Amino acid sequence: MPLWTKQELMSACKASDPTSKFLKNFDNIQGISIDERTIMKGDLFIALVGEKFDGHQFVESAISKGASGVLVSNFQLAKKHNGLFVNDTKKALINIGEFARNRFNGITIGITGSSGKTSTNFLLSNALKQFGKTHNTFGNNNNIIGLSLTLSRLPHNYDFCVLELGMNNTGEIIELAKIAKPNVALITNVSNSHIQNFKNEKEIAKEKSEIFAGLKDNGIAIINSDNVWKEFLVTEAKKVNARIHLFGHSKNSNTRIKKIIDEKEGSTVFYDEINDLHLKYLNMTQATNVVAVISVIKELGLKPEKITKVISNLKPLSGRGEKLTINFNKNMKTYIIDDSYNANPASMKAALHNFNKLRHKLHDFEAVIIIGDMLELGESSKKMHLELIPILKAIRPNLLLTLGSYSKKINDELKFTLNCCSYSKIDQLIKDIKKIIKPNQIILLKGSHGTGLWKLVPVFKNIIQENVNAA
Repeated sequence: MPLWTKQELMSACKASDPTSKFLKNFDNIQGISIDERTIMKGDLFIALVGEKFDGHQFVESAISKGASGVLVSNFQLAKKHNGLFVNDTKKALINIGEFARNRFNGITIGITGSSGKTSTNFLLSNALKQFGKTHNTFGNNNNIIGLSLTLSRLPHNYDFCVLELGMNNTGEIIELAKIAKPNVALITNVSNSHIQNFKNEKEIAKEKSEIFAGLKDNGIAIINSDNVWKEFLVTEAKKVNARIHLFGHSKNSNTRIKKIIDEKEGSTVFYDEINDLHLKYLNMTQATNVVAVISVIKELGLKPEKITKVISNLKPLSGRGEKLTINFNKNMKTYIIDDSYNANPASMKAALHNFNKLRHKLHDFEAVIIIGDMLELGESSKKMHLELIPILKAIRPNLLLTLGSYSKKINDELKFTLNCCSYSKIDQLIKDIKKIIKPNQIILLKGSHGTGLWKLVPVFKNIIQENVNAA
């Protein structure tokens, strides 16, 4: 079944066909792309225009790679390449996404929260695949362009669609929610990430709650009962007559966490009255995301026991707690916990807590903590970074490396009691890291994406491969 026919697409974005030859060599459109570097044969290429780029420069390259057609806002290019013409390609993409959502008759789940969105999307999508065809947000495409692109690729005969909704500023979630129109809205948590763009944490909670405004009739709101903003979120969900499902440790939870046990590898979560689920590779933080997934499964009238095997065997996504292993001679190993994708105060404290537990299990290993700045905290930046000091003192790592100006303040406070070193730029840390790595270490990477801490991961992976080749 085609993703788009010519008639549907033109109707969706109100495009014109100047030469009447659009798709002359193709029966239909198999995919949608805005990046000619990753375009697949049969994709429609949409030439977006931004502040620092113009997709029209890559139209010919996209066609040479097998694009079925192009959608442009340059009339001459449309005529030259038998493309469709619109006044605004970004608006056209949004319109295509809205059209795709409106023609979709399956169940749509929207996920937002201060942290855990992408991991929960990954877990839920894998769970729903046990019950039917499932489409979901790929990577971190959770803004207006990412959401529209995800929906534009949604086959209308699928059963489930999982959408991640992100925000940096006021007004973004409601815009996304009204396009996504979820049947189920899940808020993983609310904390002070992106607080530089908000007056206070309550304003963040209010923004997250705007996801409920997009709920379809008889919609379901799934809320973390352990979060300090639970009552506020429940009140907001009631305003749209949503059915409310609470998950967490609190006694009034619909899906109640009885306890989570930290295992040598992964964790085990005990929930409701008699259920337990061993997660081979997921830590205690991820276990809470799993319970959120189980809540969705239950609300959809599906059987949680059907997802046990697949969820139990899932590994964390890259940059979100993935464990890398460097094998040295004589069976010696070093473990890297790659949590480098992003950070806020809540997720940083959780990562340090989980690392400390691992450190106690591997007490013969040296503990190395590499943390980068937590960005977008505004006037609270210094305070929130210094709040990490008691936690780091309790862990007492053998080596603490900091990256960025705010985490340097941690280094300055601890340099007389711990072995510390601070870096202002990632490039110097990349140069030094090979001298630091040695057998029998456990290493934590955690920092905001903007620090570039994630650039260390390819270096570690190269070391892993070099050791494999030398063995």
